Amino acid sequence: MRQILLFVDDDHDDVQLTLLGFSQQGFKPEVILARDGKEALDRLITDYSASRPLPQAILTDLKMPRVDGLQFVRLLKEDPRLRDIPVGFLTSSGSEADKTEALRMGACFYMLKPSNLDDYAELVKLIQEMMRSRPPK
Repeated sequence: MRQILLFVDDDHDDVQLTLLGFSQQGFKPEVILARDGKEALDRLITDYSASRPLPQAILTDLKMPRVDGLQFVRLLKEDPRLRDIPVGFLTSSGSEADKTEALRMGACFYMLKPSNLDDYAELVKLIQEMMRSRPPK
């Protein structure tokens, strides 16, 4: 079964480390990358059609230019076609206010970015749980 994950993060090094962490855990979904919430929304709205499935899950950073993670999720939840895609936050923000707001908006999880590759097992588990909740259409 093809797994599709939209990964939204503006930090190239964090993206590469996360992808390496996925690989080390044996997790190899098709990953679509976006550098911020605006690019992610543009891709979701224009790139996907009946012939190209929406991602089963979205992993987003919080602090990004143009449209940050919280704004992105707000806009996502306003679109009837996109609102049911599960979203998880992977961020360096330890702010309780950010975490509370993300979870209030319906995020499945809010996780601090792992500091080493061994810590990616928990992230992979959380993403796989999100993907199981939304099988491919």
